Amino acid sequence: MRRTRTVLTTVATVATAVALMTTAAVAAAAPRGARQAVHPTQRAATISSAPAVVHSPRPRRHKRTKVIMPVHRKAGLAPGTATAPMTYHGGRLMTAPAHVYLIWYGDWSASAAPAVLGDLLEGLGGSAYARTNATFTDRAGNHVTSDIRLAGSTKVMAKHGARLSDAGVRRQVASAIARGALPSDTDGIYVVATSADVRETSGFGSRYCGWHAHTSLKGADLKYVFVGDPSRQAPRTCAAPVASTPNADRGADAIASTLVHEIDETLTDPDLDGWYDRYYNENGDKCAWTYGPTYPSATGATANIDFAGRDFLVQRNWVVSPSQGCAMSG
Repeated sequence: MRRTRTVLTTVATVATAVALMTTAAVAAAAPRGARQAVHPTQRAATISSAPAVVHSPRPRRHKRTKVIMPVHRKAGLAPGTATAPMTYHGGRLMTAPAHVYLIWYGDWSASAAPAVLGDLLEGLGGSAYARTNATFTDRAGNHVTSDIRLAGSTKVMAKHGARLSDAGVRRQVASAIARGALPSDTDGIYVVATSADVRETSGFGSRYCGWHAHTSLKGADLKYVFVGDPSRQAPRTCAAPVASTPNADRGADAIASTLVHEIDETLTDPDLDGWYDRYYNENGDKCAWTYGPTYPSATGATANIDFAGRDFLVQRNWVVSPSQGCAMSG
């Protein structure tokens, strides 16, 4: 994973990309309806519980400007990366309740994503899954928050086939705040979600599936995330390899899994100087594209967790306590 750019899956790991390690998923009862899978042997043949991520050259740390989630590839980790422990590097962590702000960029009229992500964020905060992040602490012993809530959203129309650069993603955050659509919030995570016809030009679908970064706006350190609907551009590289998805919308379900991954990493490494391993893999990276035990949803799709009464298939997250490894609950 590189610290200069982060790509989300098994392809290249960049400061917040996906590196994985296989450890038994921690089973724990989840509050607020966050049901864990109870059929360990019941998983789709194409879904691996072992990590599936690819490493990429490690650039110098000072060049790190964003962290990516690598694309899905059937490839293994470089020797040693799967077992490398995560360590704390002294930076600020997100310990206060986290406020998620969604910026819907493009045409979402035919997508289930707004409803799907709304339920995801309603059920995520305080869940057993969210508590995986609370295993991370700063030097003072303060735990990363598991209190994650949707605090606002705004829509931005774009021409069909629009293109958006990395700088353009940042501008969408700045614009939403400048016009008063969203507040400036140092405890916020601003999510720029692009519709299926919008192309993020630095490598969405080929180099990464999502990424996170931070920026200074009028003296405030703000964290932001990019996620895109891969249903047209990257259905094979940025969506789980299953026959059907829990919410019958492959794009929305793929975004949900990527978003959880990027939120996990933003909480534990918001300014890119928090928690990561010696290969610069963050917590989401180390478990990218692994799901642990799964169960069949009511529609027969593959799922591994329930948030707010809705089934999802989300990637596992790394925990550092009581032992280090991938888990679905903390």
